Amino acid sequence: SDVCSSDLVYICEDDTKQLQTLQQLVSKVIIDRQLDMGFGLTSADPHEILAHVKSQQPTQAVFLLDIALNSDINGIQLASQIRDLGIRSKIIFVTTHTELSLTVFQYQVEALDFILKDFPDRLYERLNTVLRVAQERFKAEDNDQNSYIQIKIGETIRSLDVQHVLFFESSMSPHKIIVHLDDGELEYYGLLKDVPDLNSDFYRCHKSYVVNLTRIRSLDKRYRQLTMANGETVLCSAAASRYLVRQIGKNNR
Repeated sequence: SDVCSSDLVYICEDDTKQLQTLQQLVSKVIIDRQLDMGFGLTSADPHEILAHVKSQQPTQAVFLLDIALNSDINGIQLASQIRDLGIRSKIIFVTTHTELSLTVFQYQVEALDFILKDFPDRLYERLNTVLRVAQERFKAEDNDQNSYIQIKIGETIRSLDVQHVLFFESSMSPHKIIVHLDDGELEYYGLLKDVPDLNSDFYRCHKSYVVNLTRIRSLDKRYRQLTMANGETVLCSAAASRYLVRQIGKNNR
């Protein structure tokens, strides 16, 4: 993965003075706590933050977002769009508006914390706690063998346990993917080429299929097909079949 695997911190706050204060306090926490974190971008403009995240594709990032932004989208909508990018992120709202916390639930944005600006003297302590928690959560997720992927079905985001995913296939409906699970299947909007980025065990074995390498039962080289753990069969290209012979050999050693 990346050369620099530290978590990136993004700050979006439209008040210049507040933005500087947050940046200084976050730097101080990172140094004091020796956190494995660095800055991605600090900006008053939510669109600049989004563009940067899209182009940089950080592995994991922490976002400190002001809710009331002087822009056509607010911090909650920004958070929602960040979530849609599918990167591993922890979102912290920094705000004077407690009453907006309900909107967060409407947007189904999971927030790690709400920090109120009204108590500037407590800001360092709050950031100190929440940035440590963010880093610990990321570490725990890394060590968690049952890692989860998130897919968006309609307006809801579903978390799927990778262990229960067998394979993905292109749907007959354009731009849709069917994910086959131990207990059924789900269809959602997405591109098959993006699926392998969700988890290192997902491998594109054919133009229409991505399989979970850990759930392959056997490979028939002659007919170029894979039998998955539930008995379903999946097509496999010649190149993929050569690669999988080696992979399956490794896994069965």
